[in-house]
Amino acid sequence: MVSVVASRGGRASSVPPSRRTLSSMFASTWRLLWRPAFDLDTEAPCGTSVAEAREALAFWRGRLTRLPWYRRAARVEAREMVARWQRRMLQAQLERWRLHGLVGPLLALVDAWEPRAGVAARRVASRLVRRSPVARMVAVAAAAVTVTALAMLALVVVVLAQLL
Repeated sequence: MVSVVASRGGRASSVPPSRRTLSSMFASTWRLLWRPAFDLDTEAPCGTSVAEAREALAFWRGRLTRLPWYRRAARVEAREMVARWQRRMLQAQLERWRLHGLVGPLLALVDAWEPRAGVAARRVASRLVRRSPVARMVAVAAAAVTVTALAMLALVVVVLAQLL
């Protein structure tokens, strides 16, 4: 039996009482799940706090922009440190929001942002395919589509050669 009960806004609600109590019972649990595990200044399990990572990343980005073009070695060091602190900040943020399972795949994607995109992309793809069954399925599906497309192209060329 569905009862009509007035809610806070003055409107009638046709939700059964059992459903209302279940949703209200789990509301506090859902709010806890979406809260960060710790604040910005607390050190994450990876060993770096989010605030520390942001501060270091801002420093190295600023240093990279301030360095003149002829200080090559210092610029290379600054680029490496920017990449390192981007990874640390991403890892600290993910651990702060209790998303430990995403750390590996997302850090592999961050590696693809390097200037040596060709080498990094192959390295990221091989790591991702080795670690993730979903990525493995996508790679196999992409290979199957590629082989099928090449076979269809060859078939079209043969048919056109026979007709002409």
